[in-house]
Amino acid sequence: MSTNTPITIVNTPVGQLAALMMSPGATGFSNQAAVLVSQGTFVANGASAVTVANANLTANSMILVTLKTVGGTVGAIPVPQTVTPGTGFTIAGTAEDTSTYSYLIIG
Repeated sequence: MSTNTPITIVNTPVGQLAALMMSPGATGFSNQAAVLVSQGTFVANGASAVTVANANLTANSMILVTLKTVGGTVGAIPVPQTVTPGTGFTIAGTAEDTSTYSYLIIG
C-alpha cells in the first residue's frame, strides 16, 4: 500500500525561481528536499532550433513545454534538441510554427 506525500509549492512571481518542498510524511522522509524550478517563454521561428538561455539547467533537469500563444501553423509541441547544463537548451518545433511557448524546468 502506498501513501501520498504532500508537496508544497512556494508562491513566487512569474519569471523567478521557486522551490518545491517535499514534506516529511508517512512514507519515511526524515528531511525536506528542495528542487529548483525555473520558467520562461520562447518563440518558435518556424525554421530552425531556438536557443533558450537558462543558467539553472542541470544534466538531470526535466523540461516541460506548453503552448502559450498560437502563431503561424502549429504542429507538434517543440522538443529540446540539445541541453547544456549551466547554460540552457535548444528547442525545435515544426515548419511555419511561430507560436510562443512556455517552459518549466524542474531540477
